Amino acid sequence: MDRQGNVLNKEQYIGAPIERAHLHRGFSSKKTPIKWIRFFRACVLQREIAREQKSKTIKKIWFILLGVFLCNFIAIPLNFISETLGAVFAVIGMLACPGLIVAGIMTYITNRKFKKNFTDGFDFFADYFSALFTLIEEDLQLNSKIALEANVKDTITEENLIKNESYTSESRGFISGIEKNYERVISKGSCFFDDESLIFFQFSERTRERIIKKRGSSGKRKTKYKYRASYPFAIKMKIPKRKYQLNATIDRSQISFAEDDEYYVFKVYRKFDVKKENPDQYNPYEESSISSFAVDYFSLEVINLINTCYSCVTPSA
Repeated sequence: MDRQGNVLNKEQYIGAPIERAHLHRGFSSKKTPIKWIRFFRACVLQREIAREQKSKTIKKIWFILLGVFLCNFIAIPLNFISETLGAVFAVIGMLACPGLIVAGIMTYITNRKFKKNFTDGFDFFADYFSALFTLIEEDLQLNSKIALEANVKDTITEENLIKNESYTSESRGFISGIEKNYERVISKGSCFFDDESLIFFQFSERTRERIIKKRGSSGKRKTKYKYRASYPFAIKMKIPKRKYQLNATIDRSQISFAEDDEYYVFKVYRKFDVKKENPDQYNPYEESSISSFAVDYFSLEVINLINTCYSCVTPSA
C-alpha cells in the first residue's frame, strides 16, 4: 500500500482538511490506519505550531522589557543633547520595575494557556500508535477502520484516585507519609483482522505517588514527592472457530482462555515498567515514565501479545 502522505509538514497541515482536536479533551472515533496516522501527525503539528507562537509571544514580552530597561542608560547621554528627550527616556526607564512584574505575569498567563490547551505527553501517544497501526495495517480487512478512544488528561487527579493510605518508613528523619494510587485508561479500541478475528485493546497508566515529610540534618522540615508509574496493555482477542482449531495444550501462565459458540476468546496482558525494564532511566521525581520506552520496543511487544493469542490455534485445513 502506498504510504505517501503519512507524514505531514507544517504547510500541509495548515491547509489540510483534517480533523483537529484540542488534545486536553481526548477523542473517540473510527478511522482507517492511514487516517489515524495523519490525525496523530496533525495533532502533534497543531501543538508544535502553538508552542512556536507561545515562544514568540514570550520573547516579544521580554524584548519590550529589555528596551524599557535600556532607556535608563540612553537617557543619560541624551540629557546633553536635549533635556526634554532625556526626560522622556528617563520616564520610560522608570517603568522597568513595574514592567518586570507585568512581564512575569504575562509569561505565566501565556504558559498556563498553552498547558491548558495542549497536554504534555501526546507526542509519545502519537508515535506509539502510529507505529502499531502501521504494523497491523496489512492484517486488517480491506478498508477496515480502527475504533479508538483516548483520554490524554493528567493521571494524578481526584477522579483517577483509586487508593489513599498512610505510608511509613524507617529512613532517617522520617516524620509522616501518604501513598496515593491513581489509574487512568489512556486509550482503548477495537478492530477486525482479515481472518475475521476481533481484537480489543486497552492501554492504561498506573501511578503511585508518595508524599513524604522528613526532617533534614539542619532540623528543617521537607516534603518530597516520589512517583512510580507502570503501563499495562491488555488485549482480548476473539478468533473464529470456523477458521481455526484449538491447540491441544495452551500455556495458561501467559494467557487467559475461554470460548463461546463461535469464538475462542484469549486475554493477554503486558505491563511496561521502566524501573524493572530500564532502571537507568527511572526517575522517582517524574510523574510519567512512558517516554522511556522506545517506539519500536513498545509496538513490537504489543505485536508479540497478538502472536501469543495466535500461537494457541492452528488454521483449519
